[in-house]
Amino acid sequence: MFEEPTDLKRNASLKLTVIARQLRAHFDQSVVRLGVTRSQWTVIAVVARRPGVTQRIIANALEISEASAGRLIDRLCADGVLERRAKDDDRRAHAIFLTEAGQAITSQLAGIARVNEDAAFAGFSEDDLQRLNELLDALSENIGKSCVKPLVSS
Repeated sequence: MFEEPTDLKRNASLKLTVIARQLRAHFDQSVVRLGVTRSQWTVIAVVARRPGVTQRIIANALEISEASAGRLIDRLCADGVLERRAKDDDRRAHAIFLTEAGQAITSQLAGIARVNEDAAFAGFSEDDLQRLNELLDALSENIGKSCVKPLVSS
């Protein structure tokens, strides 16, 4: 029996949601030994990719309030993972950087991510991965375009 296009789209959407949840849960279980929570490792990852980032940018990247981001940053600074430095161009804002301990955790997180990615993509060829990335890019672009337009016309 053939599925209708709407059913195929719904099925794909649900699978993406479930797979994203599975990837996060598996990674969370893998990093428990490092003593970092999902919220903490996501902050660490943002700062690792963008050294000198501000609390506001971290909050936006994690889709949380600036106050919540501030509490996470405070905790990671107290743990010696992050440090705040005054910004040259804005004395009211602080730039957030990894400490040496933070860089060590980032290296461990990257290693764990590689192991998890190898397991998740076992049996995929390089061509498969290239095509999957192209499809996901197209999907992301479509979603980005549709979010700009009203969903219901008046």
